[in-house]
Amino acid sequence: MINKLKEYNAFYMNNNSYGKEEYPEVFKYTDRKSKLILSAPHATKSFVNKKEKPADLYTGAIVEYVGEKTETSTLIRSKYVNEKVLISDYVTNKGLEKHFFVDVHGFNQDIEYDVCLGIYEHEAKGYPYLEDIIAILEKYDLRTIVNYPGYTGKGGFTRRYQEKFGKPNIIQMELKRYLRDFYQNPEIVEKTTIPMMIDVANCYKK
Repeated sequence: MINKLKEYNAFYMNNNSYGKEEYPEVFKYTDRKSKLILSAPHATKSFVNKKEKPADLYTGAIVEYVGEKTETSTLIRSKYVNEKVLISDYVTNKGLEKHFFVDVHGFNQDIEYDVCLGIYEHEAKGYPYLEDIIAILEKYDLRTIVNYPGYTGKGGFTRRYQEKFGKPNIIQMELKRYLRDFYQNPEIVEKTTIPMMIDVANCYKK
């Protein structure tokens, strides 16, 4: 597993996390005909707020691996371009708005939580699949919070999806670095992160 993750990660870490310049599109979409799409919009560096944003390290490799293992469609940023290219625009242009999304990000802030789930301004009660995901995270003893300040989805794909399509079919999932770093923490990633993410993907098959 870890070697495969490193193999996938080489694509996104290429050229100091600028990704594969020669890749034909900014986003790499693998369509497996699933209800859910796992996304990683910052798998490489990106251009946000008129400046370069660092990559959410290892998110691309994790999403690619879990998508392959669960037969779940994936949508991952493949390269940096010096302009604002939004995943929400790609979803619109490709007609993917009928899907559910788990939008995977990474955070390094030293807070007491391991995973921050963002649903923007919607109520948690009755939010699609939110209770299922929280239960999965609890099973793995991961400290979880919904809509922690700064990780609500307000600034990204979650808000844009909800506003553009008028439905709550997206959850932003922020993973603390130790859960993502399969170089420093291979055992944690192998025994906790990947099984947890596989359970999350599979819960959308109900």
